[in-house]
Amino acid sequence: MILNLWVLSLTVCLWSQQSSVIRQNKVATQRAKGLIVSSFDRSLPNVSLEFFLKYESGDAPIKWEVNDCGDQTENPAPDDRRDPPTCVEADFEAKDRTAVTVLVSVGALKGGPPGVPALLRVTITDPSGISRPLRHLGDLPMELQRPAPRLPRDLPDPVGALSSVRNRRPSAV
Repeated sequence: MILNLWVLSLTVCLWSQQSSVIRQNKVATQRAKGLIVSSFDRSLPNVSLEFFLKYESGDAPIKWEVNDCGDQTENPAPDDRRDPPTCVEADFEAKDRTAVTVLVSVGALKGGPPGVPALLRVTITDPSGISRPLRHLGDLPMELQRPAPRLPRDLPDPVGALSSVRNRRPSAV
């Protein structure tokens, strides 16, 4: 009986802890989606990050993921006492199979001061797997409209390269 009560209380504690993390993730994601892109780049309109990315993605599905900004130390004990900033990453694949990643910091969520949201990284990965960072969020629309680079296999054959092979007659043996 005591063992059953202990397992039940442990289950309830784990469930409430997990629901707290889910709530924090929802808050962080909503905060990131609502950020005004002109606060990151003055050349952009006063629209939310969610609206901007939906428009630029052509309504492709956007995956929103919460993480700790990679700001952890090697020792987990001090990490428990501090309130690291929370980041939200938005990923989508454009129509030409170009992958886009936008990483923003939404500040601390566990009770510390929220901090100023910041754009940390914008990365484009082309279909060949080559990634390149963008300096400004305002560069994203232009980069998505840029034609894909021609790869060496896409180039036409040099003039006369195969003509000698085609014009050669089989020799009589």
